[in-house]
Amino acid sequence: MWGLEADRTYKKIMLVVDDEKEVQVLIKAYLPSSKFEIHSAYNGIEGVRLYRELLMKGKKPDLVVMDLNLSGSRKKEDLMKQFRGEEMDGVKTTQEIMKMDPNANVIGFTAYAHLEWGGRLKATGAREVLGREIGFEGFAKRVEQILA
Repeated sequence: MWGLEADRTYKKIMLVVDDEKEVQVLIKAYLPSSKFEIHSAYNGIEGVRLYRELLMKGKKPDLVVMDLNLSGSRKKEDLMKQFRGEEMDGVKTTQEIMKMDPNANVIGFTAYAHLEWGGRLKATGAREVLGREIGFEGFAKRVEQILA
Protein backbone atom coordinates (compact mmCIF):
# COMPACT_ATOMS: atom_id res chain seq x y z
CA MET A 1 0.00 0.00 0.00
CA TRP A 2 2.80 2.45 0.85
CA GLY A 3 4.39 1.92 -2.55
CA LEU A 4 1.16 2.72 -4.38
CA GLU A 5 0.64 5.91 -2.37
CA ALA A 6 4.22 7.00 -3.08
CA ASP A 7 3.71 6.36 -6.80
CA ARG A 8 0.55 8.50 -6.83
CA THR A 9 2.29 11.47 -5.28
CA TYR A 10 5.48 11.34 -7.38
CA LYS A 11 5.71 14.35 -9.62
CA LYS A 12 7.61 14.26 -12.88
CA ILE A 13 10.36 16.85 -12.90
CA MET A 14 10.47 19.00 -16.00
CA LEU A 15 12.81 21.76 -17.11
CA VAL A 16 11.42 24.16 -19.71
CA VAL A 17 14.01 26.24 -21.56
CA ASP A 18 12.15 28.95 -23.49
CA ASP A 19 12.74 32.70 -23.68
CA GLU A 20 9.02 33.51 -23.93
CA LYS A 21 7.31 34.02 -20.58
CA GLU A 22 3.91 33.41 -22.20
CA VAL A 23 5.01 29.97 -23.42
CA GLN A 24 6.30 29.10 -19.95
CA VAL A 25 2.95 30.14 -18.42
CA LEU A 26 0.93 28.17 -20.98
CA ILE A 27 3.01 25.01 -20.52
CA LYS A 28 2.40 25.23 -16.76
CA ALA A 29 -1.31 25.84 -17.35
CA TYR A 30 -1.73 22.79 -19.61
CA LEU A 31 0.26 20.34 -17.49
CA PRO A 32 -1.38 19.49 -14.16
CA SER A 33 0.63 20.69 -11.16
CA SER A 34 -0.43 17.53 -9.35
CA LYS A 35 1.71 15.52 -11.81
CA PHE A 36 4.53 17.89 -12.74
CA GLU A 37 7.15 19.93 -10.95
CA ILE A 38 8.12 22.45 -13.63
CA HIS A 39 11.30 24.53 -13.53
CA SER A 40 11.75 27.44 -15.93
CA ALA A 41 14.85 28.77 -17.64
CA TYR A 42 14.61 31.74 -19.98
CA ASN A 43 17.92 31.31 -21.86
CA GLY A 44 20.46 28.60 -22.58
CA ILE A 45 22.98 29.54 -19.91
CA GLU A 46 20.25 29.51 -17.26
CA GLY A 47 18.97 26.18 -18.63
CA VAL A 48 22.36 24.50 -18.32
CA ARG A 49 22.90 25.96 -14.83
CA LEU A 50 19.46 24.85 -13.64
CA TYR A 51 19.88 21.34 -15.07
CA ARG A 52 23.20 21.04 -13.19
CA GLU A 53 21.60 22.31 -9.96
CA LEU A 54 18.70 19.87 -10.26
CA LEU A 55 21.13 16.98 -10.83
CA MET A 56 23.15 17.98 -7.77
CA LYS A 57 19.95 18.03 -5.67
CA GLY A 58 19.06 14.51 -6.85
CA LYS A 59 16.17 15.87 -8.94
CA LYS A 60 17.23 14.85 -12.44
CA PRO A 61 14.62 16.17 -14.87
CA ASP A 62 12.42 13.48 -16.35
CA LEU A 63 12.04 15.74 -19.36
CA VAL A 64 13.64 18.88 -20.75
CA VAL A 65 11.50 20.94 -23.13
CA MET A 66 13.74 22.99 -25.40
CA ASP A 67 12.96 25.93 -27.65
CA LEU A 68 15.41 26.77 -30.43
CA ASN A 69 15.32 30.55 -30.39
CA LEU A 70 16.50 31.61 -26.95
CA SER A 71 17.51 35.16 -27.88
CA GLY A 72 14.39 36.92 -26.65
CA SER A 73 14.16 38.45 -30.13
CA ARG A 74 12.35 37.73 -33.38
CA LYS A 75 14.70 39.85 -35.50
CA LYS A 76 16.22 38.01 -38.43
CA GLU A 77 19.79 39.03 -37.52
CA ASP A 78 19.37 37.69 -33.96
CA LEU A 79 17.97 34.40 -35.24
CA MET A 80 20.84 34.07 -37.71
CA LYS A 81 23.44 34.61 -34.97
CA GLN A 82 21.99 31.65 -33.11
CA PHE A 83 21.63 29.53 -36.23
CA ARG A 84 25.30 30.15 -37.07
CA GLY A 85 26.31 29.17 -33.54
CA GLU A 86 27.43 32.66 -32.50
CA GLU A 87 24.96 32.74 -29.59
CA MET A 88 23.52 30.10 -27.27
CA ASP A 89 20.43 28.58 -28.87
CA GLY A 90 18.49 25.42 -28.12
CA VAL A 91 20.98 23.26 -30.03
CA LYS A 92 23.99 24.49 -28.02
CA THR A 93 22.01 24.28 -24.78
CA THR A 94 21.05 20.67 -25.56
CA GLN A 95 24.68 19.84 -26.39
CA GLU A 96 25.79 21.20 -23.00
CA ILE A 97 23.08 19.29 -21.15
CA MET A 98 23.96 16.07 -23.03
CA LYS A 99 27.66 16.50 -22.11
CA MET A 100 26.61 16.70 -18.47
CA ASP A 101 24.08 13.87 -18.76
CA PRO A 102 24.18 11.72 -21.92
CA ASN A 103 20.88 10.16 -20.84
CA ALA A 104 19.00 13.46 -20.63
CA ASN A 105 15.49 13.23 -22.05
CA VAL A 106 15.13 16.31 -24.27
CA ILE A 107 12.32 17.23 -26.65
CA GLY A 108 12.03 20.33 -28.77
CA PHE A 109 8.90 22.47 -28.77
CA THR A 110 9.47 25.26 -31.22
CA ALA A 111 8.11 27.24 -34.13
CA TYR A 112 11.24 26.21 -36.06
CA ALA A 113 10.71 22.44 -35.78
CA HIS A 114 10.34 21.82 -39.52
CA LEU A 115 13.43 23.76 -40.57
CA GLU A 116 17.05 22.61 -40.72
CA TRP A 117 17.41 24.15 -37.25
CA GLY A 118 14.89 21.64 -35.87
CA GLY A 119 16.81 18.83 -37.56
CA ARG A 120 20.01 19.99 -35.87
CA LEU A 121 18.28 19.81 -32.49
CA LYS A 122 17.22 16.22 -33.18
CA ALA A 123 20.75 15.33 -34.37
CA THR A 124 22.14 16.76 -31.12
CA GLY A 125 20.18 14.26 -29.09
CA ALA A 126 16.64 15.54 -28.72
CA ARG A 127 14.22 12.62 -28.63
CA GLU A 128 11.82 14.47 -30.92
CA VAL A 129 11.08 17.99 -32.07
CA LEU A 130 7.46 19.14 -31.91
CA GLY A 131 6.17 22.09 -33.88
CA ARG A 132 4.16 24.73 -32.09
CA GLU A 133 1.30 24.13 -34.52
CA ILE A 134 0.25 21.14 -32.36
CA GLY A 135 -0.88 23.67 -29.77
CA PHE A 136 -0.51 23.45 -26.03
CA GLU A 137 -3.21 20.80 -25.64
CA GLY A 138 -1.47 18.56 -28.19
CA PHE A 139 1.86 19.29 -26.52
CA ALA A 140 0.49 18.30 -23.09
CA LYS A 141 -0.91 15.04 -24.49
CA ARG A 142 2.42 14.20 -26.12
CA VAL A 143 4.34 14.93 -22.90
CA GLU A 144 2.01 12.61 -20.96
CA GLN A 145 2.63 9.88 -23.59
CA ILE A 146 6.41 10.33 -23.45
CA LEU A 147 6.48 10.17 -19.65
CA ALA A 148 3.92 7.36 -19.25
